[in-house]
Amino acid sequence: MTSAAIASLLSATLVVQRPTESLPASMWRYLSSAAVVSLGEGNTPLQLIAPAPSVLLKDEGRNPGGSTLDRVASVLTSIAKAAGQKHLTYAGESDSLAAALAVYAAHAGLPCAVSLSSDADDLDHLRISAAGATLLESGNSIHPEGALSSEGIALAARLAAHTVACEIAEQMQWKLPETLLIPGATPAELLHFEQSFAFLLEHNWTTSVRAPRCLAVHIAPPPHARAKAAARIAARALQQLSDQVIVIEEDRVRESLHHMARVGWMLSPAAAAGIAAAQTLPAVAAPIVLIEPRSALTAAREIAQFLGIRRYPTRMPVGGIISPQ
Repeated sequence: MTSAAIASLLSATLVVQRPTESLPASMWRYLSSAAVVSLGEGNTPLQLIAPAPSVLLKDEGRNPGGSTLDRVASVLTSIAKAAGQKHLTYAGESDSLAAALAVYAAHAGLPCAVSLSSDADDLDHLRISAAGATLLESGNSIHPEGALSSEGIALAARLAAHTVACEIAEQMQWKLPETLLIPGATPAELLHFEQSFAFLLEHNWTTSVRAPRCLAVHIAPPPHARAKAAARIAARALQQLSDQVIVIEEDRVRESLHHMARVGWMLSPAAAAGIAAAQTLPAVAAPIVLIEPRSALTAAREIAQFLGIRRYPTRMPVGGIISPQ
C-alpha cells in the first residue's frame, strides 16, 4: 500500500477518542476502529520506582508480549483486518516487532510472514514459530499487497505513542509529568510523544499548562569496545545534534542494573539507563516518567551480558533429589 493509501485507511478506520468509564481498560480506550485486534495491550502500570528525584515507571513490559511494540502490532493488524487483507508480511529491521506481528496476526486469523536478523533472540524465534508464522529467508516470495510499508509502521507507532501519552495523563489524574524519559527513542519517536501531549493540551484533556520535556536516553559502549565503536559514535552524534538526547555510559548502566536489582526491581538495560539519567543529571526535572520499553525477562540475554552472568543455577538439588538433566 502507498503512504497515501495507508493515511486514508487510518483516517477511515481509526479515530482518536476521549475515554469513558464504559470503554475497556486497554489502549483501545483512546482509539476507535472498525476492526480491533487486541490481546489486552495497554493499561500498563505507572508506579513509583525512585523517590528522589520522583521517578514513575511506565512498565510497558507488562504488555502481552512483554514490549511496547505490542501496541504497534495491535494497530497494524487492526488496520489490516479492517482493510480486508488476507495476510501480513513484515521484512523490517525490528525482531521484536516481527515476533509481535506474528502473534497478533495469529490472533486475527491472518497468515503471516516475517524476517529476523542473524542475531535475533531465541525468544523471538520461539514466538514466531509457535504462532505458526513463516520465517522469510532469501528466495521466499513476498505478497506485495500484504507487505507492511515503513510509512504504515510509522503511522502505527505514532498512534501507539498517543495511547501511552493518554494513559500516563489519565493515571496521573489528567496531569502531565515535567519530564518523559524514552529509552532508545529516535527523533521521530520523540516527535510522536510531543505531538500527543500537544493534542492533550489543545483539547483540554489535561489540567497541566505545559507539555513534558521529552528526552531520549541512549547507551554508549565503552571506548575500548572496538566491536561497538559504531554504536558509540552514533550515540554521541545524536547527543551533539539535539539537547533532547542523553547518553549514558555502559558502566553507569551496569551500576544502575545492580542497584535496582538489589532493591527488587529487575529492569531492562534501557530502563536502567533511564534511572541513571534521572538520578545524576540535574537538568532532568521531576516528576519524571520513565518508559520501560520491554520486560526484563525478554532482555535476559542482554542483562546477563551487562552483569557478567555466564551461567544460571538451573540444576539444583531439591529435597535431596537432583532435577532432571
